[in-house]
Amino acid sequence: MNRRAFLAASLAFVVAAAPHVALAAGPTKPVVKVTDIVVNGITAEAGQLIADLTVTLDVVGHAVTQNVQVPLTLGGTAGAPGSCDILNLSLGPIHLDLLGLVVDIDNCAGGPVTVDITGQDDQLLGALLCDVAGLLNGGLDLGGLLDLLTGLGNLDQLTAGLTDILNSVLADFFANATATAGTGHANGVCDILHLSLGPIHLDLLGLVVDTSRICVDVTAVEGPGNLLGNLLCSLSDLLTNSGNNGNAELVLVRNILRVLGQLGL
Repeated sequence: MNRRAFLAASLAFVVAAAPHVALAAGPTKPVVKVTDIVVNGITAEAGQLIADLTVTLDVVGHAVTQNVQVPLTLGGTAGAPGSCDILNLSLGPIHLDLLGLVVDIDNCAGGPVTVDITGQDDQLLGALLCDVAGLLNGGLDLGGLLDLLTGLGNLDQLTAGLTDILNSVLADFFANATATAGTGHANGVCDILHLSLGPIHLDLLGLVVDTSRICVDVTAVEGPGNLLGNLLCSLSDLLTNSGNNGNAELVLVRNILRVLGQLGL
């Protein structure tokens, strides 16, 4: 196989690893995909709940993981007659910027993802969440609530339960989200991928969970210092146009992989 054929075959293999999404202007391959988000755990820090998340990306066929810490807020509201109060959980919004590779996770309107939990007090976790909602309704602030649960030895049960609930929501999102390609390149921003779903309704062992809509947007932002954003934007532009030079695409893919390697990703 000559050098030109080898380069063409190598490019086809590397870029084909990215998932396919249809664009209005013709078929193309998104250069980045969010493949998973996992809540590793929730901790209480200075009267605030913090979720530790791992976001997994596929960047031109190369897996990249990034950890991000996101604040959680809790609130309680009166439930329907005969049921436990509803606990309101808000996550984010989440903004991850990796040298111009930007991932935003929100409620599709720039606000936090919200999760409403109706607890059944005949279940262990449901009873705890009902108590938490009642204390918040009674005027206790989150810091005081966390201190109280720590003293009672119930904080770990609460954080583990919320972690399981959020992971169930995220698993449902990735199993059912609709993927659409970005809208193109304008004002130094390349829309790459949009995932959306919701609202979600789950029944988790006696806990009824309802969420807001959830959207995940991946963009490449050009600018000084945005090494990945500049390269991904250029590659995305090449892939959305017909009759491109395969060697140019291969050079961009190699440069992207080189930057990821230099970052230890």
